[in-house]
Amino acid sequence: MKKTSILAGAIAAIVLAAGAAVPAQAFSGSRTVTLPGTSIKLQANAWSPNILSGGRIDFATSSKTTLNGKSKNVEQIRNTATIEARGINPSVSLPKGVGGSGTASSKSIAWTNKNSWISDLSGTASYSGLTISVHVNSSAFALHQGVKKYVDVWSW
Repeated sequence: MKKTSILAGAIAAIVLAAGAAVPAQAFSGSRTVTLPGTSIKLQANAWSPNILSGGRIDFATSSKTTLNGKSKNVEQIRNTATIEARGINPSVSLPKGVGGSGTASSKSIAWTNKNSWISDLSGTASYSGLTISVHVNSSAFALHQGVKKYVDVWSW
């Protein structure tokens, strides 16, 4: 009987330790389009947490261009991250010093690179009010030899 309870306790400890070691999960989204008249792929990516906790969320977005699976510089590549809180009177804010635009429940920031293949944004946003969910959108824009293309994706 004593061996059984010791064994059960050891198994429970291992299960709890393994559960604590599992990293937090995230929602992610990705969409890819082709620039017209080229074989260049433009991809938008967005990541956000699947659990709200503590009034803050970490987010990440990116825009990438590739040709035959390898990075491909374009004249201009832009990524716009939009963080949107949903619920009853929700509000979202970005850290002080970070420029952005939008409404009380939705904020956007953008970054443009020239002669590059990637533009990405990441950070922490705060939310308040009766917020049920926070969604992250990544908008990708590329310009290459006069050809423009846009694609966007939500993290979920």
